[in-house]
Amino acid sequence: MKQRLNKNIFNTFLFALPYILVEFTNTLLVIIDKSMSNSIGKTAIIVFSSFVTLNWAINTIQACISNAHAIVLARDKENYKKVNSSAMLIELVSSVVISILIFIFSNQITYVYNLENDAREILTIILKLKAIQLPLLAIGYVPKNILKINNKTNRIWISIVVSSLINITGDYISIKLGYNEIGIYIATIISQLVNTILLLLFSKYKRYKSSLDYIKQILYFAKDLIFNKIVQRIVNIYYTSVASSFGTNIYAIHCVCGTIVDTLCEIIEGYYSGLLVQYSNDIDNKTNNLLKKVDTVELYGNIFAIAFIPICIYPLWLILGNKIPWENCNPYIWIYSIEFVATVAGCNYRAYLSANKNTKAIRMMAFIGGICVRVPLCYLIKKYNIGLIGLAFVCGIDRIVRAIYLRLYIKFNKTKLFV
Repeated sequence: MKQRLNKNIFNTFLFALPYILVEFTNTLLVIIDKSMSNSIGKTAIIVFSSFVTLNWAINTIQACISNAHAIVLARDKENYKKVNSSAMLIELVSSVVISILIFIFSNQITYVYNLENDAREILTIILKLKAIQLPLLAIGYVPKNILKINNKTNRIWISIVVSSLINITGDYISIKLGYNEIGIYIATIISQLVNTILLLLFSKYKRYKSSLDYIKQILYFAKDLIFNKIVQRIVNIYYTSVASSFGTNIYAIHCVCGTIVDTLCEIIEGYYSGLLVQYSNDIDNKTNNLLKKVDTVELYGNIFAIAFIPICIYPLWLILGNKIPWENCNPYIWIYSIEFVATVAGCNYRAYLSANKNTKAIRMMAFIGGICVRVPLCYLIKKYNIGLIGLAFVCGIDRIVRAIYLRLYIKFNKTKLFV
């Protein structure tokens, strides 16, 4: 029995791996841009660090629709053509609407940060370019899911390598020619276009008639994912705006530490996506002792997260923030890393509850962690001028509270869940 459970756990992590790799691809272009911008100077570091938070907020709806598409596709492979076309329609319509809004209000959006005028002007232009890029990103989500479901993740890696090489080359040329931040992001748009074209070719995606029934199913799974993410993103933007109020030097250190941990947390969202599909399949197949499996995954996942931090923090600093001395970041980055461990813990329980279609718990988690914990703590940190040490602890406390709430909810609501 124990041997069978351990094998099941191993297969669960193996199943989640392609989803983690896909999230890695979504963050890779941002990582490349952030790394290349370090050679320009402190203004570029602040601009791209500020943009990273906004970028992930902008991508939220498309990523959640993609997760919902993966769930529906895993449950109904026989009608995959209609499922894929329905998901593509939702991705396209939503991304175009969001792009128009971003393009119109790009300047106003930058005022969530306390930036100097030159940094604000550059960030405004990059947001307008992001509005152009978003539909390209959205179109790529559907073929990615097709390749994942069909165990063709090697094709995704080919698209990563090709688009990343184009991005790095474009960034290098832009910096040499003096186009700096704007040129860097134009290179990102070109590489995103190539990436999307390759994914469409590799997946052999063809347009078919969409189905209202599948549109409803995808939106059903997406709505609570979107609510959770939107609350999280809004709170993160407020959190970053508080950090920017402490001055350029402190904000620059925060940007480096925060970007490193945020990058890890974004990649780990793929872990959540993989577990969500796996637990959904387990519930459909009426797998025995599912809750025991969930708790075992939790244990191993947390051990991995704790072990992973010392391995990756310094290399990520070299890539993302080496213009800020290591000795300035070192006292704080380890405290910021608490958020990553707690995020891994919360992802597992969130996936289990989402697979059970328990939307109330997910919504309440976002409200408790974001609105009841992080926002008041940020307010107090700003009011009493606590500074960087306070900012370092905030996200970890928020995520720990969320994970504890979810586990307690599961404990006291077993009769409502498939266990």
